[in-house]
Amino acid sequence: MSTARSSYTGPSKKIGGSSPYHVDFKILKSLPIAEQVKAFDTLAARYGQNKRNIEFSNAGVSGDIYNPNVPFSERAALLQRATGAHAPSSADFNSYDFYVPFKGQSRFKPGAVEDASIYLPTIAGGKVRRGSGGGYGYFSEALDPSGKVLYRVGHGNVDRPENDSGLTVPQVAALPPPAAQGSTFSQRQQDQLLGAGSALNFLSNYLGRSEKKASPYSGLISSLLQQQRDPTEEFLMSYVMGSNPNAAM
Repeated sequence: MSTARSSYTGPSKKIGGSSPYHVDFKILKSLPIAEQVKAFDTLAARYGQNKRNIEFSNAGVSGDIYNPNVPFSERAALLQRATGAHAPSSADFNSYDFYVPFKGQSRFKPGAVEDASIYLPTIAGGKVRRGSGGGYGYFSEALDPSGKVLYRVGHGNVDRPENDSGLTVPQVAALPPPAAQGSTFSQRQQDQLLGAGSALNFLSNYLGRSEKKASPYSGLISSLLQQQRDPTEEFLMSYVMGSNPNAAM
């Protein structure tokens, strides 16, 4: 799962009239909780690249920071509390209000949350649709390949729209067959690989390189795969070794 920017936080009069410099993010209720947590993990990682946290603001969760490193059960419970604390705005979507202050800074400190980039999770093979108005400021929607809206994010600054009116999200590149290693894998396992999101993107980029020398990332891939070895991971290991026989695994 990747992200697309959706304008910037802004003053109340520029984002639809609500609290200044906050973000409103919505997730389709029918999505499994694992997918909802994955969406927040993706956002937390992207905001983290800007040295920012996701800090919820509604009563009951005010000041709680989304931490992608705590156990899944804790992340899921926090999301359930956070959407429960948000006034219902849709029968189809869970809504979350949060700020994105710099790490180590209070969201009330001047400069901590102003003019921050707003991000939206995107779906491989889907689209991003842009719009503004309706009390939601500048907003973006993430559509899956069938055209269903899975995520929305709003309260962006209408004076700072994105250059594109919408974009198509690339499909995850399919992997060619692995080198023969004396093992076979079911179609279900291969389908799971194709849905592995950012990890597969990373591996696809790695495996697509033309160099025949050992990659500096080889040790990292080996370490990650060895932490929890299962048939899917064995498939990846066999593929890496077969595609780059000189890799220092």
